[in-house]
Amino acid sequence: MAAGILLASVPFLSSWSPNPKSMQVVPVDISKIPDGGSKIIEVRGKLVTIYKPDYETAKYLVSLNDVANGPDYTLDGMPEYFVYVPLSTHMGCMLKATEAYGYKGLIDACHRGFWDVSGRLIPSAHGGDGLPDLEKFEHYKKHNDTELWFEK
Repeated sequence: MAAGILLASVPFLSSWSPNPKSMQVVPVDISKIPDGGSKIIEVRGKLVTIYKPDYETAKYLVSLNDVANGPDYTLDGMPEYFVYVPLSTHMGCMLKATEAYGYKGLIDACHRGFWDVSGRLIPSAHGGDGLPDLEKFEHYKKHNDTELWFEK
């Protein structure tokens, strides 16, 4: 009887396994992204920027803590990568890397808004008052030292 219950429960228990399609990932080689550089990929129909700060950028981001929205950074607590959607939170325009208004970062040249390379809005630059920070893309994990895996 115990053997019968065990055999009958196998299909039921195996149905608890995740759908194989939900486990599909897009591997991204991050070893080719230089310090202070970025890579834009497409995942889930969205453009996604992976930005890897260098030491100078990290110091710059710390210096912006008083003027930027979002989290305050420290050199010791600086994320290894920033992963976000590089589209303006005002009208959805593609952002352009630039130096403007006394800052280095990303600008919505069509309308308004200026963000630092971590995705924090700098409200005093380019009339960005009332806009949110860039949308963080969180459907990924670090697989090893050379790859991030993004969920499809």
